[in-house]
Amino acid sequence: MSDIVFASAREYIKYARKLAMSESYSKAFDMYIAAFEKNPDLKEYHGPELRAVMSKLNDILVCTSRIDDIFSNFSRAISIFPGDMYLLNDVGKYLYKFGYYAEAFIQFQKALKVDPGYVNAEKNLNSVKNILLDRWHYRMLNDVIRNTTYRAALHETVRPGDDTVLDVGSGTGLLSLYAQECNPKSIAACDSSEVMANISNTVLHSHSVKEFKVVNQNSGSILSPDIGGKCSILVTELFDAGLFGEHILTTLSYAWKNLLCENARVLPQSAEFFVVGVNCKELLSKYQLCHNAKELLKIMQYNIHAHMEEESYDCEDINSFETLKFITEDTAVVKVDFCDSNHIEDKLHNTEPYITHLTVTQDGELTNFIGWFNLNLSSTCRLTTNPRCCTKANAWQQAVFFDTISRPVKEGEKLVCKFSLQSGKISLLSDSNMDIIRVSTDMLRFLNDMEYVKKIMDCLGLACVYLGQLAEMSDITIVDMCPFPIFGLQMLKRGIKSIVCCPKMEMDKTFMHTVFLANNIDSSKITYLMEEDWSKENFGDEKYHAIFCNILELAGDIAIHYKEMGLNLKQTSLHSGGLFLPTKTSIIAQIAKCNYLDTNNRLDDKNVSNYKIARHLNKYQASQNFFIDLSRLEYTPLSEPVNLGECMEMLPEVINVPITKTDDANCILCWYEIELMENMAEISTKRPCSFIDATIFLADPHIFMKQGRTANILHCVDSDGSFKLMLDVEAM
Repeated sequence: MSDIVFASAREYIKYARKLAMSESYSKAFDMYIAAFEKNPDLKEYHGPELRAVMSKLNDILVCTSRIDDIFSNFSRAISIFPGDMYLLNDVGKYLYKFGYYAEAFIQFQKALKVDPGYVNAEKNLNSVKNILLDRWHYRMLNDVIRNTTYRAALHETVRPGDDTVLDVGSGTGLLSLYAQECNPKSIAACDSSEVMANISNTVLHSHSVKEFKVVNQNSGSILSPDIGGKCSILVTELFDAGLFGEHILTTLSYAWKNLLCENARVLPQSAEFFVVGVNCKELLSKYQLCHNAKELLKIMQYNIHAHMEEESYDCEDINSFETLKFITEDTAVVKVDFCDSNHIEDKLHNTEPYITHLTVTQDGELTNFIGWFNLNLSSTCRLTTNPRCCTKANAWQQAVFFDTISRPVKEGEKLVCKFSLQSGKISLLSDSNMDIIRVSTDMLRFLNDMEYVKKIMDCLGLACVYLGQLAEMSDITIVDMCPFPIFGLQMLKRGIKSIVCCPKMEMDKTFMHTVFLANNIDSSKITYLMEEDWSKENFGDEKYHAIFCNILELAGDIAIHYKEMGLNLKQTSLHSGGLFLPTKTSIIAQIAKCNYLDTNNRLDDKNVSNYKIARHLNKYQASQNFFIDLSRLEYTPLSEPVNLGECMEMLPEVINVPITKTDDANCILCWYEIELMENMAEISTKRPCSFIDATIFLADPHIFMKQGRTANILHCVDSDGSFKLMLDVEAM
């Protein structure tokens, strides 16, 4: 290339920089593209500048709704940098942002083909997969009891050559395959998910099913001509842990009016919902502030519950709570005949509560009510989610009614509960006139982690001595970025000048204010900085004597924004010699085998009667699971835990891990150890009631591990501090 062209391209770069400095990002982008076209050698040195300009330009284009221009610019940039994983990831993020999920999926995959260790691309790909395919499909399809019972019921119900079958919420089309075994006249399947409808269509085609039609619509918007006329059998599995949460009543109400013959049959024929009272401290601590925390905060008179986004119940595998005790008899709440359209309408429009009487079977504290159901598929086939039944279906969890006010009960006592089916979803009506204060789940879990709170309390004396060497106690200022400022509150009670605390939500701020008042803290000593306002500018130029930073998310990952904010405050806003807590947060990893993870993350065709469905579904399996309570998870360790280093200073590396047991590994468990102050014992997040759950990185396929050998864990780290762990297959 001539020196003239090279010099000209260099001038374009200089001009592009000037344009960017004056915020003329569109023109600057054009100049960079022109420079790279003239001299491709400049791409290696100035590619990051182009991406930075594109980022700022795209922010402007988003605000002005010029979406086409965003993708046009990406097209130009990728033509210059065809294998640039950052551009591929960035265009994927914009596709995701504007709802083009299938297209985003492809771009994130392309980025990972360039570099399988690119953390952000993998996290983004997992996010897309979670949107395109609900995770519960794996658990449901791997449930052999559910599958074989539905199969038997269809064989009992379908009349060969006569019946027309409608599969509502068809998913992968498994129930349609079972129906086809009975040689019906025709099959129609519908699913509102485009991905699932496509899978249904592909699966039925690949298994040579005749006379079928798949409609990608919600059944409530379908007309009978769309499915070839009214059907004589409807089969569905539109149930959640609370039986009615997937709107089965409104679905069947519409179907009876528009999609079914007069004498049609519904499978399941009927269902019944039950409740039982339990005692479980672990469950209570997930949803309500415990006694010890309220006592510490001096707010014993209040009922503090988690904010659950308008949900009336949560879903849990009740049998995983070892301390749970059933302390009442099981009692039926409501039974519905799905084959009787009038019965369905009665349930939909009933405004009166369902009154249930439960008899207490032993003295104790009633902490929650648990719900489960029976599905009567046919006259001889039944499924149950009863947690005390050894043949229960595992496709569904149990419903936890979390807003019960905990109270002592006596054996033989009669309890009265009122349930509502308003809006077609079951809810437990309040049994008291007590007010409930709502806080975020992060705050509640943090305060209920009494082991961690005790660690904070234990470090107060040492902290006071340390800070006393820097300034008078009455001059000490603190930033406490924890979900609740326990450290800051206790230091205020010891006479410091002021604290800055960082509530996530407005309700958390209100609760903090309530606690400060209860502890006679002068409100002028407290500054609230809402999470969305966390920035270097909003913290200002003031210097602080101590900063307490929490960089971990409840889900088990590192909160990159919190980490960046903490590091920034440490570098710019901490007095010389000031106290930064925790002093160290370390990542701990362990190679393991866990059957639960296979059940919930990948389909095995042997569980679906050997129909070939797994290859269509498993391309949507995620590589990382969050919100894992390791104290409730059954797994087999294949190595000792290994410390991967401090979260604030991560670098990519390969870690050699000795294998202690021979087996197939399918995951790397990941948790944290926190050292609040130097020379204090560390506290692990791997324990019951920890305020931070574990995260798990999945190995696909399984990797054989032999005792005595060494495995390699690849610790991948992006420039922003995001990380992931991988087992090195090539080294095995």
